[in-house]
Amino acid sequence: MREAGLEHLGQYHSHPESDNFPSPSDVEQSGYPDQAYFIVSPREGVAHPIRAFFIQNGSVREVEIITIAE
Repeated sequence: MREAGLEHLGQYHSHPESDNFPSPSDVEQSGYPDQAYFIVSPREGVAHPIRAFFIQNGSVREVEIITIAE
């Protein structure tokens, strides 16, 4: 990534049985305050199956995901 000049923008994981919002353990274990945490919900009928958050000093802030078509 460094050689190609790319930047690591975030982490991702899923919450298959619960809401795709950072759990208390997600917040406690977060270690990259300048990167987004993407949480995927594979459950059917979820309004927003992928959500992103910044987790900084125990505070959670959702960020908008913008999809760009090529």
